Amino acid sequence: MSAVSLETLQNEVIRDVLNVNDVNILKKVKKLLHKEERKASSAEVPSVVSEDEAPYMTKEEILANFDQACKELKLNLEGKLEFKTLKEALDEL
Repeated sequence: MSAVSLETLQNEVIRDVLNVNDVNILKKVKKLLHKEERKASSAEVPSVVSEDEAPYMTKEEILANFDQACKELKLNLEGKLEFKTLKEALDEL
């Protein structure tokens, strides 16, 4: 869950709580929230939910890959490098 969706969920819960007009329900929600927070802190769950780890490329890596692709395209246009056919690429998958 990303930080943005965490904030969205927090805001939705806050709106739901603000719409409750029954004191008993609010007390139960408060008690449940504190109980779950204690469970989470004892289980050493991170306090901030981070985005799923994805192998992000830096700007330099993207530019290096783009540069390499341009060089390979130039070599192909000069007849010095043969690209795989679509069928060959799909067969690898």
